[in-house]
Amino acid sequence: MDIQIVEHWNQYFDSFPPEAFDVYFREEYVKLYENPCEKAECFVCQEGEKLFLFPFIARQFEYKGKTYKDFETAYGYGGPVYNYTDKEFISRALEALKTYCGDNGYVAGFVRFHPLFQNQEGFDAIGRVIADRKTVAINLDQTMDEVWKNEIHSKNRNVIRKAEKAGCTFIVDDRYEHLKEFISLYDSTMDKLSADGFYYFDDAYYDNLKRGITDSFLGCVQNSEGQIISAAIFMYSGPYGHYHLSGSDKSQLAISPNNFMLWNAAIELQKRGVKRFHLGGGTNGDEENSLFQFKHKFSKDTCQFCIGKLVFNPELYESICADWEAKNPEKAEHYKHHLLKYKY
Repeated sequence: MDIQIVEHWNQYFDSFPPEAFDVYFREEYVKLYENPCEKAECFVCQEGEKLFLFPFIARQFEYKGKTYKDFETAYGYGGPVYNYTDKEFISRALEALKTYCGDNGYVAGFVRFHPLFQNQEGFDAIGRVIADRKTVAINLDQTMDEVWKNEIHSKNRNVIRKAEKAGCTFIVDDRYEHLKEFISLYDSTMDKLSADGFYYFDDAYYDNLKRGITDSFLGCVQNSEGQIISAAIFMYSGPYGHYHLSGSDKSQLAISPNNFMLWNAAIELQKRGVKRFHLGGGTNGDEENSLFQFKHKFSKDTCQFCIGKLVFNPELYESICADWEAKNPEKAEHYKHHLLKYKY
């Protein structure tokens, strides 16, 4: 079994069928979340023709005069991907990951698994797996008439028609010509939600996404007066499509531009070969959460989103956390459930 950590790994996907990986695992996506202290890397385990890839963002930090590392998967979804669904190989690769990290100064690692891949399976042998929340995916492997009749809730169909009657139009913006309007809508939406700084992105992020994620577009809703009132970034890879970031003008929500946008984005993504359009979940694990309920009106199909927690050196990890809590009592309660709380 050959094991290595690499900074470039897209070439390995040449031996993967299109349905075995997704945009979230590609280096151009993971590298969007690099910063001066954290670098995109990929753990590669190879055994003959069998490949196991685990991309993550690695960080170095100092503690009591020594250098240590930790990692987390990029914003959105991640975890391991493999070109052979051989459970014994996957088990060996996961054990190799745990051993490598333990032997090379890693303290802990946090994983956001991919709901469409359910790639948390087997991970509980080396770490803790937690069922976090449900997400929603639209089955586009049928005609759009069938999607409309079988997937879209009747009340949702009504509000989509309402937006259309109000004069809304949908713009597929492949060149990101409306990026500034999108950023303004997105940031104001995050402000309204009192979102953590983690959910805000700088101009370089958007420039890199526009250049690097070529299989993506801005989907914009324009009202009858020609204003962009809702917009989102949509990404796709092979049979999978994703609702990535979204923002809307709260003064225009009465005409339901977001419902209209997602329906039209589904139409566009199907034209581009997407079979499953993943909308994500709510803002928490409550299935009565308003955002989850909004998405659930587009499909009966739900997936389980899980997170994973790995601690490679428990005694050291506990010591780092205890020292951090003593120095940051005002943050301790807010971040008490975060594995890598000491980053904040």
